[in-house]
Amino acid sequence: MTHTFEQKLSELKKVVVNRMDEILNKTEPVTLWEPMRYAISSVGKRLRPVLLLLVNEAVGGSVENALDAAVALEMVHNFTLVHDDIMDNDDLRRGRETVHKKWDANVAILSGDALLVLAYSALHRNPSDKLPEVLNDFSSGILRVCEGQTLDKEFEARDSVTLEEYFDMIDKKTAELFSVACHVGSILGGGSTEQVNAMKIYGKKVGRAFQIQDDLLDVISDEAVLGKDIGSDIEENKKTFLVVHALENADEEQKKKLYTILNKNNITADDVRNVIDIFGQTNTLTAARNIVDECLDDAKKALLSIPDNSAKHYLSELLDTIAKRNS
Repeated sequence: MTHTFEQKLSELKKVVVNRMDEILNKTEPVTLWEPMRYAISSVGKRLRPVLLLLVNEAVGGSVENALDAAVALEMVHNFTLVHDDIMDNDDLRRGRETVHKKWDANVAILSGDALLVLAYSALHRNPSDKLPEVLNDFSSGILRVCEGQTLDKEFEARDSVTLEEYFDMIDKKTAELFSVACHVGSILGGGSTEQVNAMKIYGKKVGRAFQIQDDLLDVISDEAVLGKDIGSDIEENKKTFLVVHALENADEEQKKKLYTILNKNNITADDVRNVIDIFGQTNTLTAARNIVDECLDDAKKALLSIPDNSAKHYLSELLDTIAKRNS
């Protein structure tokens, strides 16, 4: 990763954060605006708005033309996180207390709702000729995210989920906002039909890779870096790629052991270690890494429709950065 690339990402993140600070400038009532500012202030990667701005630039647009859409997307993303944390009863998000833990569930629900409203207000500041398409993309994208979260919660109560069902769920819950970022960015930048379609694929593949990588990091990363307990997905009986793949490829003894652990009310640290051992025995960890690599390769191929420029190179370097991430 070059120093120039790091500078570019830092610059785009700063622009996004500054605009969000301008939008969230009210102080009363405190128990609405303070939690909203808290939700967007965590040191996240800001990948979605950065992607939107980079794609916009790659097809010939400017930051000014797409900034409000990028800010809207980041607020939508944080809206989903605030509500997801309530549903998953998570106490930590990126190493900090979640909004519902720091305040309460009612405050978190209202804060998330208000972030969504502000996101749509920001979208309406985009060029009028592009607005209908942008609004439709955002609305359908948010609906698909809700469908994905619903499937994710439904899967927790099921003993088995197929890999096809798993991919459908993550394409909606995680990959959709990445796809929206790249689609909207290319539309606002004036990209050709070929470029708009290619960038939508780029975003979807990045999103898939990102989610499967999240599943992997849950069991191989360092807790201090990850910001949550190792194996927390296992403890919550999440149907991650690892669990689904292991169950499809386990022998009868391994499958029985997995079901016994996953159906327990209180999964211990030893249980988590036993599950991770089975992931190794079924070549599940290797399979996950391979799919991440395949998705990132597909995303790189999607860049072929983009003319050679600095933003395209940044998008390519971003794929390399994602491949090496550890949190």
